[in-house]
Amino acid sequence: MSITRGLVFALVSIIPAMILGLIAYIIFGGVTSSPSSEDFMYGPCYGVPFSLIFIAFVYGIRVEVEME
Repeated sequence: MSITRGLVFALVSIIPAMILGLIAYIIFGGVTSSPSSEDFMYGPCYGVPFSLIFIAFVYGIRVEVEME
């Protein structure tokens, strides 16, 4: 059950993680007007979203729900 809960948490966190990745890209000075391969930043575009999704997955596995 905990793996399923972790997957659900990860799936739910995809859209907010992508939005935070976009915000991080803009904050770190990413060019939004004319995208080219030289202006691409891997940290904000891949690091932030995937780390947030991974944290949500781990949180979903670790959380213990008390059921009656």
